[in-house]
Amino acid sequence: MGCTPSTSTSKDPDVNGPVIMQTVPLLEERQKRIVRRTWRPLADDMTENGKKIFLHIFETYPEIKNLFPIREIEGKTNLYKNPHFRMHSSRFMQSVGAAIDNLNDLDNSLRPLLIRLAKTHVRFKGFTPDYFDCFEDSMLVVWKEELGDRFTSEVEEAWKVLFAYIRDCLKVGYEEAMDEKLKLSLVDTADTIQ
Repeated sequence: MGCTPSTSTSKDPDVNGPVIMQTVPLLEERQKRIVRRTWRPLADDMTENGKKIFLHIFETYPEIKNLFPIREIEGKTNLYKNPHFRMHSSRFMQSVGAAIDNLNDLDNSLRPLLIRLAKTHVRFKGFTPDYFDCFEDSMLVVWKEELGDRFTSEVEEAWKVLFAYIRDCLKVGYEEAMDEKLKLSLVDTADTIQ
């Protein structure tokens, strides 16, 4: 699964030559308007909504909490007081905000940021790229809770398209970093053997 669902490849089977990239919109204009409109109330308190997302993740997928320095902290109140938890929650929501700010140019503006972000996750022992899927689930739960009646099936679908793009970019970045790490270890091994 690629990170750029906003493009598709097509090649005329009768013509030898380069693959032609054809641009296909990731989000329809209507979906972009929906995402922007529903983001406004969610962005009113980004840190609080980020904390709710991470709390949901930690409750639903406790193995993910073990990857964080706050793994020993129990209870919502104690987590909410923790500066690391608050900071990470805020940064996470700022990344989502960057996606919203760049809906018209995701591949050029957001994709490189997501790739770099994902590459930092290879250093966390026990992390797997499947954990990126958990964020989408938890974000949808929080969005539904926060938006109430405004969280229609059309709103959910628009956000799912954007979340899929973000998730796919993160997975691509993680896999690129793992490939780079493997190549470096092979070079180190070859140097040691010589």
